[in-house]
Order: sequence, then structure tokens, then C-alpha cells
Amino acid sequence: MNTKKINMIRGKAFGIMLTLSSVLLMTACFDNDEGQPIPPSAFLSIYHASPDAPLLDIHTEATRINNNPLEYSATFPYSPFHIGNRKLRFKPHNAANVLLETEFTLEQDKVYSMFLVNKASEIDAVKVEDIWEEPDSDNAQVRLAHLSPDTEEIEVLINETSLPFGEKNEYLEITDFESIAKGTIKVTLKSKTSGETLLTVNDIEIRGNRVYTLVVRGFSDPANGNNNLSLQLLTNFIK
Repeated sequence: MNTKKINMIRGKAFGIMLTLSSVLLMTACFDNDEGQPIPPSAFLSIYHASPDAPLLDIHTEATRINNNPLEYSATFPYSPFHIGNRKLRFKPHNAANVLLETEFTLEQDKVYSMFLVNKASEIDAVKVEDIWEEPDSDNAQVRLAHLSPDTEEIEVLINETSLPFGEKNEYLEITDFESIAKGTIKVTLKSKTSGETLLTVNDIEIRGNRVYTLVVRGFSDPANGNNNLSLQLLTNFIK
């Protein structure tokens, strides 16, 4: 990802933070004194995909960084973090116990997404670097994230064809970004084993100049929890 894109994301990320009045986040991540230059940073978003996990508070090594608890299917937006080895702790909202502690490495001027996955009893975090080609007015960049913990290999059909995400997608697989023409699409999820149609969603609008993640989330078996299998289109970036 080139410097131009990083600067665009940096500007949009700071705009989001100011809109949310997240002064605490800047303090926690940067420990930055007024008037001092911002140190080298990476950008990280966090998506809550654990279908039966509670509302979550996010803590860095220093302090809590989200003003509002992170709920299932919601995203903590791209925000700047110190580079190097980092640690995040996830706690049930307003609770003292830690549900998940994870360590990871962030490199300067790179952009990442973290997905909280699995059932609450086995919650884990998957981090990927977000690398996409620049979208244009006629096309978007889209990737698929298979985050449904009780759904095995699936085939994802876009307007009745399996392209661009391949013939099968395993649980916890997060594909590369692919170009898709703007317009309204139909998405069908099928079991790769049985061929059974698991879910069909019509009239998903894809707009140009955007970068998306199409998330497969929730439980295929309602006995596992109340959040059933569904699709969600996340907007990562608007040019």
C-alpha cells in the first residue's frame, strides 16, 4: 500500500476519532504530548464476530480505548497504534475478568484488521494485513471473511457464479481483496460438502470507490445461539 493511501487512511481515521471524541484513544495509543509530532504508527480495526460473546471493553497495555462497548457485528474503526509488539485485552463490559488477551506485531504505515472469532468459550483473534488495489468510480474492492464458527467449507456465489472468491472457503479464511463492478448483487452461500443452500441475500449494493469486507457470521445451527447465520457488508474505506 503506497504512501498516498496511508495518508488518506490516516486522515480518515483521525476524522473518525474526532467525530467520536476519542481523545482517550489518542492518549492511550500515542501517549502524545501537545505540540509533539505523532510517532510512527500502524492502523488497526477490530471486528466483533463471536456470536455468543458479550459486549466488550478493549484495553491496550495502558488503558481502555473504546468509549462505547464493542457489540457483536460491530467494528472498532481503523485507529493509529504504536508499531512493534503490542498486547490487547478484551473484557466483558464493565467487568474485571479478561475474556481474551492477545499479542501481535504491527509494522509502520501498514493497515490491519483484527477479527474476534469463535464461540465465547474459545474466543480468539485473527489479524490480517489489509492490502487492496485502489478502487475507482466503476469498481469496488471486496474480500470475504468466513467467520461462522459452526459452518464448515462453503461456496460463495455472486450472481450465480463462484468467482471471485474461489470454489470453497474454509472457516477463518479471509480472502484477498478482489475487484467487483458496482451494482446490485445476489450472494448465495452453499455447503461445499452437501451442496445445500445455506443462505441467499438479494439486493446487496456495491458502490464504486469503496473497499468492502463481506462477512459470513453467526451460527448455522440455531441450537448454538440466537445469532443465526447471516451476511454483513462492511465498508473498510471510501476513496
